[in-house]
Amino acid sequence: MFRDSRDPGAFNAIYKLLSPKLYYVCLRYLKNDADAQDVLQETFVTAYRKIDSFNGLGSFEGWMRRIAVNHCLSKLRIDKKQLESETCDSHYQSISEDDDYLQKEETEARLLQALKALPDGYRTILNLAVLEDYSHREIAELLNITESTSRSQLMRAKAALKLKLEQL
Repeated sequence: MFRDSRDPGAFNAIYKLLSPKLYYVCLRYLKNDADAQDVLQETFVTAYRKIDSFNGLGSFEGWMRRIAVNHCLSKLRIDKKQLESETCDSHYQSISEDDDYLQKEETEARLLQALKALPDGYRTILNLAVLEDYSHREIAELLNITESTSRSQLMRAKAALKLKLEQL
C-alpha cells in the first residue's frame, strides 16, 4: 500500500489524518504538551523512515500507534522516571455541566487530568492494559517486569485513578 512510495504529499495527508489521534495517545503517556509534541514528531519521522517495514498484516493506524507508544515508553525510560514516582499537585478548572457536549468534554478532561497526576508507572500500565489493550505478557516484555507485577500495578493504578477522579 505505502511500501514503494515516500511521497511527501501522501505522508502529509497521513499526518493530517492520524496526528490528532496519536497526539492524544502521547499525551496520555507523557505529562506535558511539549513532550507529547516531541514524541509525536519522532513517531512520524520514524514511520517515514521505516515505511518499508510496514507489512500490511494489521492496520496502518495500529502500526503508527505502536511506534508512538514505543517512543513514549522510551521517553519515560530516558527521563529515568520510576514506576512509583510521586504525583504532581495541580489545580483544575471546572467546565460547565449545562450541556451534554460540555459534560462529555469535562469527563474527558477530568480523566486526562487524573491520568496525568498519576505516577508514571501507574499511568503507563493503565495506558497499555486498558486503553491500548495490551496483554500482561506484552506489558511485562515492554517494561521488563513480570506478568504478576503488571497485574498488581494495574490493580493499584485503577485504585489510584479512582481516588484522583474523586478528588477532582
